[in-house]
Amino acid sequence: MGGILTDLRTVQLTRWFERQFGFSAVKLEVISADASFRRYFRFKAADTSYVLVDAPPDTEKNHQFIALALAYAQVGLDVPRVLDSDTNLGFMCLTDLGDQTLLPLLGDQSQQWYPRAIKQLSMLANVVIPPSIISYYDREFFELELELFNDWFMTQYLNLNLNSILKSELKSCFELLITSAISQPQVSVHRDFHSRNLMVRDSQSLAIIDFQDTVTGPLTYDIASLLKDCYFKLSISERDDLLQLSYQMYVEQGLCRGDFLQFKCWFDLMALQRHLKVCGIFSRLYLRDGKSAYLNDLPLVVDYIIEVCRDYSQLAPLLTLFIDHVVPSLSAKES
Repeated sequence: MGGILTDLRTVQLTRWFERQFGFSAVKLEVISADASFRRYFRFKAADTSYVLVDAPPDTEKNHQFIALALAYAQVGLDVPRVLDSDTNLGFMCLTDLGDQTLLPLLGDQSQQWYPRAIKQLSMLANVVIPPSIISYYDREFFELELELFNDWFMTQYLNLNLNSILKSELKSCFELLITSAISQPQVSVHRDFHSRNLMVRDSQSLAIIDFQDTVTGPLTYDIASLLKDCYFKLSISERDDLLQLSYQMYVEQGLCRGDFLQFKCWFDLMALQRHLKVCGIFSRLYLRDGKSAYLNDLPLVVDYIIEVCRDYSQLAPLLTLFIDHVVPSLSAKES
């Protein structure tokens, strides 16, 4: 995705960068636009490459990004350094981590990369979130996320209206997920720790991006994001081995004192909550923002949901909902 853009904010960003760094006649190369309203550009000068970020202050968490970049670096995690910023304008200049995300390297090389990513989580759990920006994955937060599933996915995207009995049964399923989440040990949580937000450096080390939403939350949240990635599916045997590895790591850190079966239950239910939320988010990105590409990833997300529901009898109403209503509705949309 390249080229030169000349919209007003790009012009303002270019002029700001020229003033701050003493360059002239700067031409920016578009790197990417993500699921938010942020846009990323690159400028190379001699042997230095800069990444410029257009992050409108009314929609983006710029103060959080800047503070958390320091907090992540303090525990030894590789993240982009903020070289300069203007939070009023919503402009930042970052060090350049390159273009190689982890996602395209997965497959045959998965066993090379996943243990390294899990090691990152051992440090991430200990990130100290500055008191001025700290927030928590509490009951209200989870309820709001599950409402995304009900509103954007079930009602607005699939046009499904549930009867009162099924609604009541689903409420008990959601309560199970929330209770499991808030009963876990609470650590620093990236909230989107997956293969598209991990950058491969020097062909062997990993850096982390997109960390501005970090909160204090459930121990298994980030490992669920990683091992049940919405964009790449591990085999069950690979996933189980890596889950055992992560469990042992957290036990050694003193973060987990229960047995592995308890940890796996937390992991499964946490992944389910996350994937229900993702159904809502992907639908909203399509319906509200016109970003249809995320719909291509819904089938894998739905597979993950059904897999967990089949393993836990308490989730039978949710399994019924997906088998009898969601899957047929999605198939009808694809045909």
